[in-house]
Amino acid sequence: MTKEQLFIKLVKTLTSNKLFYGHAVIDAEDEAMMVLMNIFDESVNDILSTGEENVKPEFIDAALNLINQRISTRKPMAYILGSVNFCGLNFKIDGRALVPRSPIAELILNGFDLWFDINKINTALDLCTGSGCIGLSIAHYYKHVSVDLSDLSHKALSLANENRELLELYNSVQIIQSDLFLKINKKYDLIVTNPPYVSDEEYKELPEEYKKEPKLGLVTSQMGLSIPVKILLEAPDYLNGNGMLFLEVGYSDEALDEAFPDIDIEWIDFLNGGQGVCVFSKEMLLEYRHYFKDFLEVKHVI
Repeated sequence: MTKEQLFIKLVKTLTSNKLFYGHAVIDAEDEAMMVLMNIFDESVNDILSTGEENVKPEFIDAALNLINQRISTRKPMAYILGSVNFCGLNFKIDGRALVPRSPIAELILNGFDLWFDINKINTALDLCTGSGCIGLSIAHYYKHVSVDLSDLSHKALSLANENRELLELYNSVQIIQSDLFLKINKKYDLIVTNPPYVSDEEYKELPEEYKKEPKLGLVTSQMGLSIPVKILLEAPDYLNGNGMLFLEVGYSDEALDEAFPDIDIEWIDFLNGGQGVCVFSKEMLLEYRHYFKDFLEVKHVI
């Protein structure tokens, strides 16, 4: 069997089962390639350019074993492999944190160039950091930036610390256990956050793959907006004068727009796919603070 034939077999096996794709992959083809990259330790281009090569039986068995695990457990493939590529970097990943898949990766690689000069940014906070992928990517590509990673979950932070060690970012990255801003005691030029934004009702309807991720990283109250709006309310107190907040709420972007019809929220258009990331200056957050406060004081159903 050649690499190309193995790839086709993996795709057919995956597509014949009712699986959900969205955890760092977009479809069965993407996931099959992820498996081949792992077992051969090769890039996509390497695999595509050697598609006619015959594959040793042990590699075929390894690939099929991974696919069978995926089908039987419904775990995201990234958990089965124990690693995932985000922002061009390899991160360790397991059930302690959500699988990295944020479109914020595009902003990092572009240096947030539409909003500020990254060379003038000295401090950044990755709030609700999970695996640490966003903050660690910033620290990796922009060595002059001092980055703090913060999360409520001790388990997630232990994983973030392992990824910090993997990327050898001991000096420029600090880890803080905190319930949002509760134990944050400094101000930043940049705050980036991908917090929970799924309501309890929505969570019940999610594909099984999401149930393999920590619920703490997905679900919040008030139609899935409680934590995002609390961040919007409190963030200006932790931003420097020209500081910026980038907040991801995914498919809850419409809900956020509907909750604040008097705010012209700036949503970012991504070239590589993704949605639901908005940007606020400190000045804007202060201007709209009363809206955020009023929202949190009202009891919402769902």
